[in-house]
Amino acid sequence: MKLVRRQFLHLAAGAAGLPFAPAAAVADDAYPSRPIHVIVGFTPGAAADVAARVLAESGGPILGQQIVVENKPGAGSSIAAEYVARAPKDGYTVFLHPVDHHQPDHQPKCRAGSGARPCSGRFA
Repeated sequence: MKLVRRQFLHLAAGAAGLPFAPAAAVADDAYPSRPIHVIVGFTPGAAADVAARVLAESGGPILGQQIVVENKPGAGSSIAAEYVARAPKDGYTVFLHPVDHHQPDHQPKCRAGSGARPCSGRFA
């Protein structure tokens, strides 16, 4: 197999970084070393809260650490989002927010005809 110049340079650059890889991969402590806080922007009992509690109950034993669910309702989850944004960026505070695919029908309806049917590229 013929080694072209670009492949050789990629291999050389990768080999040059190998001595530093173990030092970068070793952290001071294993994650998670303390409880993880899941912040939910809705009231207790809401669908997002139930999902977070199911996640906490099943994920805690897998991670070997307690997962705490905190509710911070209000302003359409903006209060909870701001709380998480201001939290330390260490991975121990996470934000759980449901994704809604609720969209209004933006397709105009034709008034002519036997019923409401989508128009074919024109606005009626």
